[in-house]
Amino acid sequence: MDTSLVGSEVINLLSRITGQKLSQRDLTPPVIFLASLVTVLMGVILADATVTEVEKQRLVVTLYRFSTPESGVRKLTHLMIKGVKENQIYKASHDLRILTAPLTESERLLLISFGYEMSAVDGEMDFREKKYLEIIAKHLGIKPQHLEVLTAAFTHQENVEVNAVNDVRFLLDPIRFQELDIIFVKAARDMLAVLPNNPETKSTQSRITISYEKLEKFHEYHQKLQDYCEKILWIIEDCKKYSFLPRTLTNQVDEIFNKIKSQRFRLAVVGEFSKGKSTLLNALLGEEIQPAREIPCSGTVTILKYGLQKRVVCRYKDGREEEIPFNEYQERASISESAAIGCLSDELAQSEIEEIIFEHPGLELCSNGVEIIDSPGLNEHPQRTAITQKLLEETDAVIFLTDVSRSLTQVERDLLQELKIKLNGGKDIEPADNLFVVGNFMDLVRTEKGREQVKQRIENFVQGDKPIVAGQNRVHFISAQASLDAIINGNEDEYLKTFRHFTQSLESFLTSERGELKIKRAVNEVYALLQNCFDSLKQAEDTLKGKIKLSEVEKNKILDQIGEASGRDVKILLIATNLKNEIVDQAVESWEKWYENLGERMVKISESWYSEYSPVWNQDKLITAYTNYFIKDLSAEIDEWGNKCAFTSCVTKL
Repeated sequence: MDTSLVGSEVINLLSRITGQKLSQRDLTPPVIFLASLVTVLMGVILADATVTEVEKQRLVVTLYRFSTPESGVRKLTHLMIKGVKENQIYKASHDLRILTAPLTESERLLLISFGYEMSAVDGEMDFREKKYLEIIAKHLGIKPQHLEVLTAAFTHQENVEVNAVNDVRFLLDPIRFQELDIIFVKAARDMLAVLPNNPETKSTQSRITISYEKLEKFHEYHQKLQDYCEKILWIIEDCKKYSFLPRTLTNQVDEIFNKIKSQRFRLAVVGEFSKGKSTLLNALLGEEIQPAREIPCSGTVTILKYGLQKRVVCRYKDGREEEIPFNEYQERASISESAAIGCLSDELAQSEIEEIIFEHPGLELCSNGVEIIDSPGLNEHPQRTAITQKLLEETDAVIFLTDVSRSLTQVERDLLQELKIKLNGGKDIEPADNLFVVGNFMDLVRTEKGREQVKQRIENFVQGDKPIVAGQNRVHFISAQASLDAIINGNEDEYLKTFRHFTQSLESFLTSERGELKIKRAVNEVYALLQNCFDSLKQAEDTLKGKIKLSEVEKNKILDQIGEASGRDVKILLIATNLKNEIVDQAVESWEKWYENLGERMVKISESWYSEYSPVWNQDKLITAYTNYFIKDLSAEIDEWGNKCAFTSCVTKL
């Protein structure tokens, strides 16, 4: 949402709708969206001049999902419903344009989607309601083919254009609504669920999806923490304007917010060449993305991450970046077949590519905050090995892949020892707690006895007397290719079962062990920041109330200095006694003059009063805040009068 477009027109319009004097800070992005939503839904309900009980219930259900019962937004929602109806805002295209101007294309599509949902709530879509939505959609700049998709979604039609469905799914991607609030992310996800399947989707309905529910939940908590940080930043900015908080706190919260926002789980897959790394990644992603073949394949570091659209970016060693066509990705990410067959490792060293960034909107694992690093094969070329080892410094978990049919050669054992030390910051004594050892190609071991033998061989070395790994479920045995085939073909077999056990262990480690540490560290930083804020606000409050005074030691020191400088302590005491009666008379006269204009002065002072509480949402708290202001400013006036009166009297007599 472009909040720079929330100007005086929007403020005046919403003040008129709600009957409240709103300010800029009252109009948060969720409030702007909600006002637009109330307008569209009321327009749909009233389009056919008949309001059914079902429509009333749907209106409440839809609007209440965007607020909690005790929140100020809930109260504002009720005012919006009343104001939109009384002022007939739903009929005023100019007003609707003002309300929706800050909304993005995705937010406008979500808005009109709820309108179509409301229209179809009674089982059929009234032609007058549909016509109203088409008019509104035209004002919002929504394409007619997108409206056809929404019509099909809520009238259960199947014949719909594939490209249009894909466009709507792209625009309603939940990631696009994270800046608003987590409730909008969920709303977009729910709306996606009702969209019609296109032919491409229907042909792959048997495909099995590996779900990552724990990561999804963690991602939601992480988003909430971001939201809290952003709200703290707003509060600090407000307090800074009135010199209640030091400017340095803004930089601190900004730094913490950016750090939390950029946090990702980084998962690296390493091992010697031709151990099935690319196939394992394809199984994790549920799609054949990485190039895979029997001979060495990966030619550079590839980072797979979530993106709003499929996009491939090459980063070169000289600092250049280039976006390349999607169909060139596998070619760029691989070494040439001739080099792989002929072991021409010089091709690897001469490559100009530093790394390739692959972004994709449909990767379940990556959409929940995980970036995956596909590294070149270890031990094939010194430069590639060095690059891979450098990447390990920034990873949360590492998967070491080995071939169970010829598992843990001496070279692999040495590599595992090096990995353990690298992941432990150079320490050789302790095992690594973020290292997973995975035996691949279990489908090629034909006998049960053979399977037990390869398992025992790997487990004895990895978890024996001098363990390489630490923690639960760090060793797994899978068939990456068989698992990928099962996912694509929709076969629930033994290989898919063991693969799921592996992914669940990986997910538990990332969320419960690594994720918990990340959240705790972030929360501690936020808590420390808040404590600094509280201390600064307390000091500001004490200063305003006059609680910060000189200590007795400091007072006596000052008196001693005065006495030494003048030698007139006794004289001062006598003068003070003689002037006492005169000062009292002058004080009475001064008080009467001061009291005469007190009312006007307090009215003028009240113009500068400020509170973070809204007159719409927190009226009781606002009254309390302003009462405190009145008491504080009145006390300050009295103090000023007293000081002025005493000073004038003393100067006159002295």
